[in-house]
Amino acid sequence: MIEKCANTIADWLINCEVVKETDKELYSYAVYSILLSLSPLLLAIGFGIGMGCVGRSVMIIMPFVIIRKFSGGYHTKHAWSCLIWSCLLLVLCMVLSFHIKCGWVLALITVGAAVSLICFSPIDNENRVLSQEECGCYKMITAVLVIIFMLVDALLFVCQLHIYSICISIGIMLSAGLQLPYIFKELRKMLTN
Repeated sequence: MIEKCANTIADWLINCEVVKETDKELYSYAVYSILLSLSPLLLAIGFGIGMGCVGRSVMIIMPFVIIRKFSGGYHTKHAWSCLIWSCLLLVLCMVLSFHIKCGWVLALITVGAAVSLICFSPIDNENRVLSQEECGCYKMITAVLVIIFMLVDALLFVCQLHIYSICISIGIMLSAGLQLPYIFKELRKMLTN
C-alpha cells in the first residue's frame, strides 16, 4: 500500500516535470521512506480521532517512534503483519492510558523500561546489521533520548499533567517491551551454552 502511494507520488512528480524519469526509483524510495516514517503518527492521529483522544495517542507514539528509531526491537517479517500488530498495540496502549494510574508503580516500571533501553540498545535488525561504530553511536543516542523523555515525563508529572505523563511512560515502556523477545532469546542462548 505504501509502496503504491510512493510510486504514484513519484509518477506525479515526473508528470509535473519536477523530477526526471531516470530518477523515479530514487524518488519512489525517498517518498516510501517518508511515508513509512510518518505511518505510526498518522495511525495514532487516526485512532485518536476515532477514540476522541488525539493528544493521548500522539503523546504515546512520539517517544516510541523516536526512541525505537535508534533502540531497535522486534520486527515482523511482512509489512501487513507489522501494520496489524502496530494497530493492535496502539489501540491497546491508548485504552491502557485511560486506566493506568499515575503514581510510584508506574514511575518504577517506567524507570525499569528506561534502564532496559539504555542497557540493551541497540538491537540489530536482520535486514540491517549495525557496524561496531554504529552500535556505539545508536546506544548513545538511545540513552540521550530516553533520558530526555524521562525528564519530560517527570516535568509533566510535577506540573500535574498526569494524563500526558502516563502517555510518555507508555511510549517508553512500549519501546522497551518490543526489545523483550530479543532479550529473552539472548538469555536463552546464554543459559543453554
